[in-house]
Amino acid sequence: MSTKRFDGFCHFVFVCQGKDCSKHGSKAIQQKFSHEIKSQGLKSVARVINTKCTDRCKEAPAIIIKERWLGKVKEREIPYLVSRYLKTDKN
Repeated sequence: MSTKRFDGFCHFVFVCQGKDCSKHGSKAIQQKFSHEIKSQGLKSVARVINTKCTDRCKEAPAIIIKERWLGKVKEREIPYLVSRYLKTDKN
């Protein structure tokens, strides 16, 4: 088994890549989160992780950010979500 260390990361965004979420643009959501994290200077403290189906199909595309489920996420909302949930006084 191979493992990956996440030392130093304090924020994670989980993006569902299940069938329904994929149909509703979850790959683009994942890419936009990665881009926005980098552009807001959070690359050293935040990571985007793709997940398998999260059983939130009616809310596709679904994400988990800061222990919150969010559904029907739109690409245009991502800069706000990164600022709101991932930026802290420590960053």
